[in-house]
Amino acid sequence: MNNKNSENGNENKIRALLSSNKPLLLEVRAECCDHSIFIETIIRKIENEFDNSIRIARIDYQTYKNLLPGTDVENFPTVLLIKDKNVSKVINGTISRTNLKALANEVLKNNQIDEKEEIS
Repeated sequence: MNNKNSENGNENKIRALLSSNKPLLLEVRAECCDHSIFIETIIRKIENEFDNSIRIARIDYQTYKNLLPGTDVENFPTVLLIKDKNVSKVINGTISRTNLKALANEVLKNNQIDEKEEIS
């Protein structure tokens, strides 16, 4: 598979994640940024704690910036917490594991409330 086909496949996967109703934690990174490597380590540590209740993805800004939903990314890394196809939180720069997990849990908690309200 050549690089163009691979990029198209990745772009389709990213579009599917962004169009899903399931909450998404999206790390927007720059390959040349050391802080992006740091935040990736934190995200990998908390990834298993969410039991698939939130999707987690990483994208390179230079390659996929045209797919980002209505937000300008100026710093790296930037973590977007996306709920109902809208950005609900933007975290610029590094963040502690505890704070990132708390923000993701807040988005999930709000998601559960919304789902209950729809059912009532």
